[in-house]
Order: sequence, then C-alpha cells, then structure tokens
Amino acid sequence: MWKKCCFSGDGEYICAGSARQHALYIWEKSIGNLVKILHGTKGELLLDVVWHPVRPIIASISSGVVSIWAQPQVENWSAFAPDFKELDENVEYEERESEFDLEDEDASPPQHTEKEEEDGEVDVETVEPIVAFCSSDEEGEDPRALLYLPISPEIDEPEEGWGQPPEPTCLC
Repeated sequence: MWKKCCFSGDGEYICAGSARQHALYIWEKSIGNLVKILHGTKGELLLDVVWHPVRPIIASISSGVVSIWAQPQVENWSAFAPDFKELDENVEYEERESEFDLEDEDASPPQHTEKEEEDGEVDVETVEPIVAFCSSDEEGEDPRALLYLPISPEIDEPEEGWGQPPEPTCLC
C-alpha cells in the first residue's frame, strides 16, 4: 500500500512512499525497474514525499521530522587553484622566521636587469589622429576647426502648449 508518490524533475523516475513504514521506493519509468529503496527513521510513518524540480534531491516528511535524501557532494578544491594541495589530515604549518616582518631579511636584493628609464615629461594633452581612421578628404582641413552638425529632435506627439505658438486669427 502506498501513501504518496511523485516524479523526478525530468520525469525519468517515480518515487513512492510506503504507508506502513518510512521507506521510499524509486523506479526507472522507462523500464519499470526498481532502482533504489531508501529506509527512513524506524517507527515513523511517512506523511508526504516530494522530489526537487531540478536537482536529484528528495524530501520525505514523517511526524515532525523532515528527511532530505541526496547523494554526497564531492568537493574538488584543486580545480580552483592550480597550486592547491589536498591533505588527508591536518598538517601543522611552520612559518619562516621573517615571514611576517615588515622588511624581509632573507630576501635577496632586487636585480635590475632591465635598463631603467629616466623620469621625463609625458604629453597627455596632444591628441594624434590615428591614420587608419582618417579619410583622404580630411587632409586639407584644419584639425582644430569646430564641427557643427545640424540636428533637431524629432517629436512624435508634441505635448499641448509646446512648440510654435498658434497662428493669430482675426476676429473681425
């Protein structure tokens, strides 16, 4: 005898809860084979069961207890940092003597292999035109000339009272 049943989010599996005990039976819908039996708290009767719409997670409810059924998640932190080293057990870290000093006494003096550039003035105000973006028509023009583009906004539905005043009419 079954108390409740539900489908997986993709509709591939059916989960049914037993009315006599807290047990969930999962079948593969296409073949009809029993895939898994999940046993809940002994002595508790199943009240309801739901399957998460996207993830492979089932929640079953008995009197006052909600059981979440999911596969254990394996975390692989080495995928995030290539130099990350996974440990099976805790390892005590031994810091260098000068690790937290303001000036590292153990560090070797910096090697200057590249030629150091002298401090010089940098012009950030002059704008040089990029030749690839200039047309041959622009060669004879004054580069400092102010360009004027006549543009007037187009108004689809002008509001009342805006724009040109109405034509005067004679009330003779």
